[in-house]
Amino acid sequence: MKKLSIDGRRFIDEDGAEVILHGVNLVCKDKAKGYVSECDEGLFAWFRGQGYNVIRLGLIWDGVEPEPGVYDDAYLSRIKQQAEWAANNGIYVFLDMHQDLYSLMFGDGAPAWATLTDDLPHVEGKLWSDAYLESPAVNRALDHFWSNSPAPDGIGLQEHYAAMWRHVARYFADCPNLIGFDLMNEPYPGSGGQEVLGMIVAAYASSVLGLAEADPAQLAELWFDEEKKLEVLSGMADMEIYSKLVDCARDVSQRFEQEKLASFFDKTGEAIRSVDKDRFLLLETSYFSNMGIESGLEPVKAKSGDIDQACVYAPHGYDLVVDTEHYDVYNQDRVDLIFAAHRRAQERLNTPVLVGEWGAFSGHPSTFGLTKAIVAIFEAYLWSETYWCWTDGFKESPYARGLNRAYPQATGGVLTSYRYDYEAERLEMEYVPCGGETRIYHPRVSNLSLADIDVRGTDAGWEVELHPYADDEGGLVVVHVPLGDSPVTICVGGKSGDLE
Repeated sequence: MKKLSIDGRRFIDEDGAEVILHGVNLVCKDKAKGYVSECDEGLFAWFRGQGYNVIRLGLIWDGVEPEPGVYDDAYLSRIKQQAEWAANNGIYVFLDMHQDLYSLMFGDGAPAWATLTDDLPHVEGKLWSDAYLESPAVNRALDHFWSNSPAPDGIGLQEHYAAMWRHVARYFADCPNLIGFDLMNEPYPGSGGQEVLGMIVAAYASSVLGLAEADPAQLAELWFDEEKKLEVLSGMADMEIYSKLVDCARDVSQRFEQEKLASFFDKTGEAIRSVDKDRFLLLETSYFSNMGIESGLEPVKAKSGDIDQACVYAPHGYDLVVDTEHYDVYNQDRVDLIFAAHRRAQERLNTPVLVGEWGAFSGHPSTFGLTKAIVAIFEAYLWSETYWCWTDGFKESPYARGLNRAYPQATGGVLTSYRYDYEAERLEMEYVPCGGETRIYHPRVSNLSLADIDVRGTDAGWEVELHPYADDEGGLVVVHVPLGDSPVTICVGGKSGDLE
């Protein structure tokens, strides 16, 4: 497979074509299943047929390092088999070290030996993520990790984590489709999260409830009561108010990223770079940036102070109703605000974006429309992304229809815009050609003819080839346009004028 690299905010392949990555998460959090999703190569063939060209492939620290300094290569070999199946189907992968609530003792992630709670109690919330805010044990374990407290063998927890990643990078070094390493899923600041929450709660009390003073604990309970949560969500539907809530907590959230997360990323990046010099380091934000607090993330730096040039901004984005069935109060304006904040961070960092998680939808009928609305954001920003996540019932879900869309997988030049019209099944893209080939996935290639492809803006000759996938409606449209200085528009499918 063609090696990928970074050019400013773009992914490019070894031919210089600009690459858009579109795919799905494949992450197993179940220890009883060995932290490996039950599937075979047929699933990856289906992924290819849907147009996916990248998979966020999950690893669990407890699976990799079940005892201090002891690595389970049998586990890694099962994940590597999935990476090979992806390669056989022309799909890239990147490895995600996944965690939720830090540890397998509360959710998934760290092994028991790396979970230091000082015997504090664990409190489960009605929603799994509520434990971040309610559980003393979870927060103490995270505090020990960010303080790099010694594990039972006397070695710092972060030293173990970095060494574990070094072993993983070395083990997967010969995977031709491996593009990078997602260093930690949704880093949570531990007890510092209470400060972030406190500032949001205080701003909510002032802006929505009109209270000059309020009991933060009492107000926080509004979020943990399902009926009262709906009232809170309604109060956060006004974007002027919601912007105040996320802005008020920006400094404290960014402080965690700059004072704790940055040094952790540097340490882990250094360990990986000792065995892998150029695959991407995918950097996630503080957990709270998922809800729209602008990230203050910085790129990884070597001990010399030099910035690692292969860093990718890999944020997540969810509306506040994630993991619930409250689609009646789902708010697209909030989603727009979240990704606009990530856009500002990208502009500051000047690096590509690969949104590692978004969606997490149920089978609710509305999720087709919600998926299309978020896809439109990614199209406008020219971002890559992986949907969360593959699960039972995925193929039959409304959102899967939204994910199966036409897009330029590789553009022979500088891509300036593209848009897919689901109803007309029509893609329109604009780019400045460099003379290379452009490869467009379309879900109905088998129904297209050369008459359904139009190239505008060039007087030079251009060529088109249709490459339908075997046993599938989808496939590739390959377009060759000579080098030029002016923008060229390619239209695939639908009828002329369908896109306004």
